[in-house]
Amino acid sequence: LSRDIMRVPIPQGLEKPPQLDTYDRLTDPDEHIENIDVLLNYRQVRGAIKCRLFPTTLRKGAMAWYKSLPAESITSW
Repeated sequence: LSRDIMRVPIPQGLEKPPQLDTYDRLTDPDEHIENIDVLLNYRQVRGAIKCRLFPTTLRKGAMAWYKSLPAESITSW
């Protein structure tokens, strides 16, 4: 995640990540992102915070993919 994303403070009430569905590369990734987006939009969560929450949903191969990305390569939701 970019430095700008990491500088955005976690809003009150999101100190503990909300319960979100997990993704492990065995199901549709677009559906996973859409489901997260709908839930976080409902809670009025901004893009930078969505970026910070997204990795908490990844498991197995999906987390391996995320960890393989270049440092600071994610700059927006």
